[in-house]
Amino acid sequence: MLYKLTFLLMDKLTIGILLTDHVLDDLKPKHGDQDDFYSKIFGEADTNIKLKIYDVTLNNYPADINECDGYIITGSKLSVYDDEKWIRDLEHYIRRLNEHKKSLLGVCFGHQLIAKALGGEVCKAEIGWVTGLQSYTFNNNFPWLRDLDQDVKLIHSHQDQITKLPDQATLVASNKNVPIAMYFIDNHIMSIQGHPEFTNEYAYDVVCKRRDIIGEELFQRTKESLLNETSSYLEVTNWWIEFFRYQFKTQ
Repeated sequence: MLYKLTFLLMDKLTIGILLTDHVLDDLKPKHGDQDDFYSKIFGEADTNIKLKIYDVTLNNYPADINECDGYIITGSKLSVYDDEKWIRDLEHYIRRLNEHKKSLLGVCFGHQLIAKALGGEVCKAEIGWVTGLQSYTFNNNFPWLRDLDQDVKLIHSHQDQITKLPDQATLVASNKNVPIAMYFIDNHIMSIQGHPEFTNEYAYDVVCKRRDIIGEELFQRTKESLLNETSSYLEVTNWWIEFFRYQFKTQ
């Protein structure tokens, strides 16, 4: 009976979503907001996952770091080096979570900010914008994954990139456009540049708004990608769940 109860407790995880942005108002009626993206993919992957939302741009943080089993830092339209107090506050929080070996996962902006907070470097990439579905070359596996499908593809939408990882980080995946696409630190930090939470439809509507910014040639390539390729969002969401469960079991 005790074993069954322990298994059930391990199966039910609470993940805190540290929101760093919101969907543009004119796109919300069609796509919802950032928190809806995460509710959708986790709801599809595992109904035992409970999410708690914290808008860190408004200084909304957990009262205690153990309020959740782990945390995800989302993407943002801002850059990690922008002069915003909430970004510096979030960097401090990242260092605190790291000191306590608390499970932490970064996505796009979050991926970059974790690296910066722990000694890495981030800047605008020489290649410029990276958009559409991206595939990867895998240099390593994440320690908590038994099987890693090297054919996964994820949606990218960014012009900033990590140029130097923290000393303690291990590179997992890269490609010609994104040299540092995935990494981990020990067993408590997982980080990816791509967006499992984005649908192709949402990414397409966003890139349409950036058509003049990214240029016609890249826009057409991105359009072709988003309209004809499939994101491995569900598989990577399951990677995330394995990461949080692994940490929960070993704490």
